[in-house]
Amino acid sequence: MPTALPSLLRRTSTVLTMTAATFSLVATTAGAAPAYSFAVAATTPVGAAPSQVAVSPDGAAAYVTNAQSNDVSILDTATNTVTGTVPVGEAPGGIAITPDGSGVYVVNATGKTVSVIDTTTKTVTASVPITGSASWGAAASADGAHVYVPTGDAISVIDTATNTIAATIPVGSFPILTATNSTHLYVTNAGDYTVSVIDTAANTVVATIPVPAAGRPVAVTATDQAVYVRSGTEVFVIDAVTNTVSTTFPVKGTLGGVAVTGDGNTLYVIDSEGGAVAVFDTATNTEVAYLPVGAITGGVAVSPDGNKAYVTSSDNIVATITRGGANEACTGSLCLPIPGR
Repeated sequence: MPTALPSLLRRTSTVLTMTAATFSLVATTAGAAPAYSFAVAATTPVGAAPSQVAVSPDGAAAYVTNAQSNDVSILDTATNTVTGTVPVGEAPGGIAITPDGSGVYVVNATGKTVSVIDTTTKTVTASVPITGSASWGAAASADGAHVYVPTGDAISVIDTATNTIAATIPVGSFPILTATNSTHLYVTNAGDYTVSVIDTAANTVVATIPVPAAGRPVAVTATDQAVYVRSGTEVFVIDAVTNTVSTTFPVKGTLGGVAVTGDGNTLYVIDSEGGAVAVFDTATNTEVAYLPVGAITGGVAVSPDGNKAYVTSSDNIVATITRGGANEACTGSLCLPIPGR
């Protein structure tokens, strides 16, 4: 393992600081469509050192892994309040929810287990041992049959019916994060600057895509049409049909998560060093909003309808970002330009 990677992993698991102020910054970039407005609408205290976040399929709850308090905060998305806290293993990071919303899978990086939370009882009902180096990623297949966890230089495939390891799939060097669409799993391999593409029906690698950049590929998010990989100061856009890089575009900062809305229109990119969230129109790959939120940024996830994003913060909060519809976009003299643009 490259010597720089443990430091990278620690920094990647760092999370974001949000201010309590609610504000909206709307881009004046020409040609961006559809037009939306974006605002930091709420900040909610959670556990110690929140890392990653996942949203339930109905959008009613967000689950936040807290790496230092070794628990998961359950956020009511209607009220932006924590309604429950579930103890899990040591240093929880990666998190995934099954498509039916019944189970939450939490990767305990130091504890080397995956805790399974029943969303009805809000209790841990199983603990799945994993091997290999620490992991901060998890993703569920579209049919809910499997959850995928990077471990060592492979993906451990958890059978959700039995909560056991059903298979191990070799991938690239030092896989960190994962994302799924309806047919495939995408794995960022920070050690060899590649993305592994796995057919989730066959659990086999069908492509390995080079993503050479100044930084290392870490964060990934996907729709059925496009895959977005954050590698240092660049985002690589991969055509999900051809498994080739169609374009790249620059972003601020070098670390932090990415999340694309289900409609494919909006991409959130964390600027960890700048303490901000950059919002991109995927039709043009242009930045349409830049939300300064305090200090060090980290994990991000979006609601099923695409109108909310949840971002973890190093001051032990989760910020809620709202996306207003096109008819709510700022068009008059009160529009605010993107800071620094």
